[in-house]
Amino acid sequence: MVARRRPAIVLHIILLLLAGVSLYPMIFMVVNAAKTGIETGASPFSFPIHPLWQNFLQAFQATGPAFWRSGVIVSVSVFGMLLFGMLASYAFAKLDFPERNVLFYVVFGLLLVPPFLTLIPLFLEIKDMGLLDSRWGLILPYIAGGQAFCIFILRTFIRSIPNDLFEAAKIDGATELTMFGRIVVPLSVPIIVTLALLNVVGLWSDYILPSLILSTNHETVAMAIANFQPPPLAPSINAFNLQLAAFTLASIPIAILFLFLMRYFVAGMTNGAIKM
Repeated sequence: MVARRRPAIVLHIILLLLAGVSLYPMIFMVVNAAKTGIETGASPFSFPIHPLWQNFLQAFQATGPAFWRSGVIVSVSVFGMLLFGMLASYAFAKLDFPERNVLFYVVFGLLLVPPFLTLIPLFLEIKDMGLLDSRWGLILPYIAGGQAFCIFILRTFIRSIPNDLFEAAKIDGATELTMFGRIVVPLSVPIIVTLALLNVVGLWSDYILPSLILSTNHETVAMAIANFQPPPLAPSINAFNLQLAAFTLASIPIAILFLFLMRYFVAGMTNGAIKM
């Protein structure tokens, strides 16, 4: 029995070490966010003697409005991305129309285009549409840009749903929209949540496109942190600690989402791996 348990113990030790390595940057950020600049300079790896919680208050006062703006932009973008992605995926997976596979491969080919190649044309198009310094100047490109990945993942999942369910629904007089809402959407909740979380993380931390589209008066969280300057009354030596406090605050919404949706995320990743 001891010989059998030994590999399990070794495996758990390795997993604990990997977890420690993964969590250490977060711990370092939070610990030093509650220090003064002098304490960080003396020993950046020690815990604070007297935590400086006002660092978080000062960081939130400077970046707080950006949280609301980013929340609106990310929420609307992810909702639109998944809505149109689900509808398109259902069409590609279950409807029969001319050149269906050709159109899907065209959509799939968009995944092979590096995003930075389309950055300048996208900026010029947004400018011509008069959407500079507007939330829609980010929301519309986010929705359009996320379609290819969502369709690629969701089409594979929806195709795996047995056709018998749809045939039975058609016998009962269900329309395509009814089958989409009552069969496809409920069965796809885990993969929808997984895609939502992946896109939320990417859009919440996006800096390049918002910095091109928005001014500092309408900045997102990533822009606010990049442009963050310590308040005039704060010692300049604490600037690094205040920035870490801002980074910590920015990571809290993502951590909360993962905390409450983790079981759906794991189920979606598992289902996606099996279907692929």
